[in-house]
Amino acid sequence: MDFRPCLLSLIPLLTVCLHAELPALIRQAGNTDDDKERQALLEKYAALPALDEEQRKEATALAEFAKRWNGSALKFYGASMRGKPARALGDYDFGVAADSPLRPICELYRGRMLAWTLIENSTVRTHPKDSKWFKDEAVASFQRVKAAFPQNTVARMYLGEALPWGVVPAKVEEAPEWATLQREQLERLGEIIRWWITQRQRDNGEFGGGWGDDCEMWRWWSSVLLGFDDPQITAAQLKFSRSAVTRPHLKGGFNTEITDVEHAAEDTTDNLVPLMVLEPENDKWTKWGLKLGDFMRDVWTGKNERGRLQFKSFYFSATETAPQPQRALDVIADVGALHPALLAWQRTGDEKLGAQICEWLDTWVDATARAENGKPAGILPASLRWPDGAAAGAEGNWWEPVKPGGYMHSYYLWPSVITEMTDALMLAHVMTGKEHYLAPLRSMAAIRLKHLQNPSGEFKPGTEAWCADQLAPRQNANSNTGGLVKTLARFKALTGTSEFDELIALEGAEFVIRTDEAGKREMEAALRESLAALRVNFPGFTSEVRSTDRVMRFVQFLSQDYAFDAYKGVTQPKHELLYRMVTGDKNAPRFPQIAVRWLTPPKGIAALVTEASTTKFAAELFHFGGAPREMRAELRQLKPGDYTASLIVGGKPVSLSESTVKIEKGRFTKFAFTLPAGKLATLRLEMNR
Repeated sequence: MDFRPCLLSLIPLLTVCLHAELPALIRQAGNTDDDKERQALLEKYAALPALDEEQRKEATALAEFAKRWNGSALKFYGASMRGKPARALGDYDFGVAADSPLRPICELYRGRMLAWTLIENSTVRTHPKDSKWFKDEAVASFQRVKAAFPQNTVARMYLGEALPWGVVPAKVEEAPEWATLQREQLERLGEIIRWWITQRQRDNGEFGGGWGDDCEMWRWWSSVLLGFDDPQITAAQLKFSRSAVTRPHLKGGFNTEITDVEHAAEDTTDNLVPLMVLEPENDKWTKWGLKLGDFMRDVWTGKNERGRLQFKSFYFSATETAPQPQRALDVIADVGALHPALLAWQRTGDEKLGAQICEWLDTWVDATARAENGKPAGILPASLRWPDGAAAGAEGNWWEPVKPGGYMHSYYLWPSVITEMTDALMLAHVMTGKEHYLAPLRSMAAIRLKHLQNPSGEFKPGTEAWCADQLAPRQNANSNTGGLVKTLARFKALTGTSEFDELIALEGAEFVIRTDEAGKREMEAALRESLAALRVNFPGFTSEVRSTDRVMRFVQFLSQDYAFDAYKGVTQPKHELLYRMVTGDKNAPRFPQIAVRWLTPPKGIAALVTEASTTKFAAELFHFGGAPREMRAELRQLKPGDYTASLIVGGKPVSLSESTVKIEKGRFTKFAFTLPAGKLATLRLEMNR
């Protein structure tokens, strides 16, 4: 409905019966992009003496809603929806009549609530009818706002008008293209992060989206948080995570409330992992990671009817597992509860914990090898049923642990977060030397390679061809969905193996950081796409966000043809690509395997790690400043020993104050050097033989 004729007809009446400034106040409140200014204008409007009782009641109600919108609880309106169908949100009661001149302002809030529910709620977003309804209703609301308040740029942003922001840095003559593209993105991400710190972070560390959503923010911070050391950003993450892990429901070391593993585990995994990375010298965090093995042994797992160890359910807490038969499944995502334990095992070599993790992984290796219930041999199952240990799903489909339309269906749907499981298998091989942990990687890599060399035209769910297609890395993935190649690249980086080189070469440099000329061109193309997405719509990353686990996902709302999870026609900023470039890790940060942390702020600098094994390290660096920059590299992946360091600038070695570096067991060595201004430099460390 177009409200412009209604508004025009009301203006003469308002002018006669109210003060002359009333229409102006309404227009100002609707046209501003500043929500605090809108609140103040609505409060001023509500206080006008010429308003009648009904008008004052409406104005007061809307001013109060605006105040709550500007408060610290970003999704406060969700309380009104408990027990109601999702579409009831479209009928949210603002206390304002449909024919009120204030109604178009209500439409601005209505559109935002619908938009962010669509972005946040996977059940709504993947529903064939509800997803379309939410998008169409939100767009209709924003169109009404645009008609009534044409100066409101926020409404136009939701309608697809890109809003540029920030400053494009001046070109530096000798900077390689990848460095220029990376530098601007690191600085823009830093600006977005600092907005959240200064505008949203509370005294207790929260950011306003609730602990369960706020804890996920560090994932997209990772390129600047883990790759560099910005004191303000590091302090903000430590403030949040230290506070989060002291909450009462984590007193015993894990969530005391039963829920699905993705939500049960995030309070520990998404707080403990950054603490373990940022404070590696604090044994408290490593001991906590080791303690997760106790929950695994005493609560979460048991011997199935085949005599193998598996999780009894994917709904569990610190003290019990869910009894419902439909939840009696061990799913791929169960590994998410063990990420801190995997890091602790990797760091300490604890034999007891390692044996326990390996016994569980043995179950998945065995299940991968066999064909069962339609699952092809060589394909990792989506879930294993308890207690019979069969590869089975919720309603007969092995690839669906949750029935269609069920809670979190798309998250657990195969391949789910498969690279988190394949990373665990890869780690088990590295830690134990046992070849059979590589069997699932090898079988799935062969299936994927065969598909790329001879693609099938039919991808029926559950078939080998469908699985091969689903194992592809996804440009706009929000988690470790698919992307087997990222685990293979991690394995190559750590061990130097060439076993999977043929597949790695076919999957794209964005995901494996190939540094040959063709690989760099691919990587630069991906960086350009990412930067284009990051240069626009600052409110979509900041003030408009209602769900803090979706800060990088505003573009999902703008997807074409309602293909939201496919991100049709849009691009999400590629923060994981930046993370891989600067840290030398080959996958996502939830189970980080970083080779280096640059102990300098992520401003005026670019870094590309080109080699990150346990015996060699190399990186290209470019400093955009006008004077030499003192640098320190904290080396995280090199095994103990003596190393020779070199710095090459313009093809010539530069003198280093320390050319021999000693890596000691149990600590991360910090290597200091001076980076020249405006010149591409290559840093290398190689173990002495």
